[in-house]
Amino acid sequence: MVYISTFLNAHPEVVDVDLSYNGIEDEGLETLCNITLAHQNNLQHLNLSHCDITPVGMKVLYFTAEQHGFVKLKTLRLTGNKLGPTGGHLAALFAPYCPTLEYLDLGDTDQTADSVDCIFLQLYRSQIKILDISRVIPCNNMSQVNNVFLSESISELIRLNQTIVEIHAQKSSLDAHDIESLILGLKLNTSLKFLDIGYNNICCVGVEFLSEWLKTRPPLLGLCIAGNNIKNHGGVALSFGMPFSKLRYLDISYNYIGNEGIIAILNSIKKPYMLRYFLLWGNSFSHPANKIIQRMMLSTVFEQRGIDVKIYEVDGVLYAARYPVDKYKQQYYGVMDYGCAVELKIKKNKIETRDDKPRALVNFVHIDRYPEIEKKPKQVQVSEEKERKVKICEDEVE
Repeated sequence: MVYISTFLNAHPEVVDVDLSYNGIEDEGLETLCNITLAHQNNLQHLNLSHCDITPVGMKVLYFTAEQHGFVKLKTLRLTGNKLGPTGGHLAALFAPYCPTLEYLDLGDTDQTADSVDCIFLQLYRSQIKILDISRVIPCNNMSQVNNVFLSESISELIRLNQTIVEIHAQKSSLDAHDIESLILGLKLNTSLKFLDIGYNNICCVGVEFLSEWLKTRPPLLGLCIAGNNIKNHGGVALSFGMPFSKLRYLDISYNYIGNEGIIAILNSIKKPYMLRYFLLWGNSFSHPANKIIQRMMLSTVFEQRGIDVKIYEVDGVLYAARYPVDKYKQQYYGVMDYGCAVELKIKKNKIETRDDKPRALVNFVHIDRYPEIEKKPKQVQVSEEKERKVKICEDEVE
């Protein structure tokens, strides 16, 4: 860490440092703070995921930001470190002394209800845009997390902080009543674009609350409700709110939705705002739903790179196989695509023409933009022009 910190001081053009999955521990973080962060620096993005950091290291980081004021981070990722409630309190106290902080990741850091409440109190007036508080400890030796209290705290944060864009609360034991409390804050927020409440227990009743909220036309562009014990009733309820929403990303994977619910959702997708990503693998659907998916792919409502199932036929029956289109967790945990470094490809700026496909409005962290600009070949453009002229001539003859 001494060599790395010295290198960062000598090369101010380096603004992004990824130290994830290294055993730097508290001593390494203290070295980084004393040599780099305590002096003038240009460091903006710092990834310390799974680095064996404890509250001792967080205390050093907090005092460095408080005393020197040179910490201007935009991204701070601490996921996988056993910070505990004390480390969570110090991370909350660190936020006001770093006004440029936009992305704070405290997922899987052994937080409890008290520490989460302290974090929210410090983030009400901050400029935070992305917050991850997934995997809160459901119980400890002294107390148990009150899920209603947790959902009300999240709702209050969303209501008061009008800069929040993404919030991730996976595996926090939220149920349908917590979703009802959460929506009270969502109705008063105009900035939230992505809501990730996957792998909780909201069930069908919680989806009904979300569907009623989607009918109010919120600015939400992405919704993840994977692994929430949702069945056909929840899928049908979601389809009632889909036509009024602006969703571009929908993840309903690993639930118990059958053909009835999947078909209802598929029939509600044809709306002014088309889905770019639709993840449904892990549900119990079969040939009737696969037939509709195949038809929608042939009509270009879906493209294969935007849906996580691939349809194939055996003896006249359509089946679905998993297609690896979802790379959210892969990019979140920094896992390489092929187990080795990918060749660097320099993308040149492309000039858009009238016939090019528009750029996507999906712009979430760890999620690829879709679709890319695709230029039509000149032969296709010429043939289309000839078809237009032939059609005009036939109309004139008639």
